[in-house]
Amino acid sequence: MITVCILDDHPMILEGLETMLSKEVDITVVGGFTDHPNCMAFFETQVPDVLLLDINLKNANGIQICADLAKTRATLKVIGVSNYTEPAFIKNMLRNGAKGYLLKNTSKAELVQAIQTVVTGATYLPRSVETILLNDSIGVIAPQKSIPKLTRREKEILQLIGNGMTNGEMAEKLIVSIKTVESHRTNLLQKFGVKNAAGLIKAAMNMGFIA
Repeated sequence: MITVCILDDHPMILEGLETMLSKEVDITVVGGFTDHPNCMAFFETQVPDVLLLDINLKNANGIQICADLAKTRATLKVIGVSNYTEPAFIKNMLRNGAKGYLLKNTSKAELVQAIQTVVTGATYLPRSVETILLNDSIGVIAPQKSIPKLTRREKEILQLIGNGMTNGEMAEKLIVSIKTVESHRTNLLQKFGVKNAAGLIKAAMNMGFIA
């Protein structure tokens, strides 16, 4: 029996994934969580075979969670689950230990196949994701760059970056830790598919996020 845990801060997505797997005879969902701390506490008592990990959590960086788990829970196979098709997201998840990457519109058959594949130690990527990575590697530009969906906090930090504030200044203004600001900043770079603050500001201006 393959044991699966799900971490997704959208209850409807969490419930949907649980429902898709509920009738599988060789797969059982042993835990479903909408927040990072409770999921990590669960891992202190039980480590499942597979974690379906939302990489765009409200208060945590899914890519960093993946990297941490690769170091501390070596037997756990992580599959990133996201709406984002930007190559940077996919590559960063794989570089940080993920064994697979699925889009949230995945079918039940594809979800089951991904889980069954990664428990063998192999990597699973659906055809659509493979095509994205191939096009990126040979320099094929997507016909239209999707407008990223930002959380309220990410929008706040994006505005402050546009105002030239440092991580420390933003942390003080928003009354959060510098690590939290850095996490949101990393998410913003990945969502816009850019490498630095200059590229982020330019992309955000082009898309109308900042004036």
